[in-house]
Amino acid sequence: MPADAHSLYEFFYTSQLDPQTSPTVVGQILSTARPHNARMGVSGLLVFDGLRFFQHLEGPRAALEPLMGRIVGDIRHQDVRILHEGVLLQRRYHRFDMGYAQTDDLDALAALISLSGVPAVERFLHMRAGFDIQA
Repeated sequence: MPADAHSLYEFFYTSQLDPQTSPTVVGQILSTARPHNARMGVSGLLVFDGLRFFQHLEGPRAALEPLMGRIVGDIRHQDVRILHEGVLLQRRYHRFDMGYAQTDDLDALAALISLSGVPAVERFLHMRAGFDIQA
């Protein structure tokens, strides 16, 4: 395993909920992901607008890369697009292992899709203050 496999890393992605899947599946996703992510040292925030997911994940690269592989292969997700990935110097999420928020602000989230890299993450982090985050 490369020396940087355990360094702090981040992924920020968006995807769409499969049209054949009920939005209630989000609760199932969270109930499975939270204990797994806690064991693997992964933290972050999942935002869902009823159609699209936006998720910012951080943790050891060795844990995040297989996690992203599972997300990409999950039939509940369509059109998975990684907006940013890279080395992270320090965690941004300290209060919870996987926070969750729903939002009706479709325009603000839609604007994120046109961004990539650090500007996409920065916009999402700026929006975070307006989310009602559930731990």
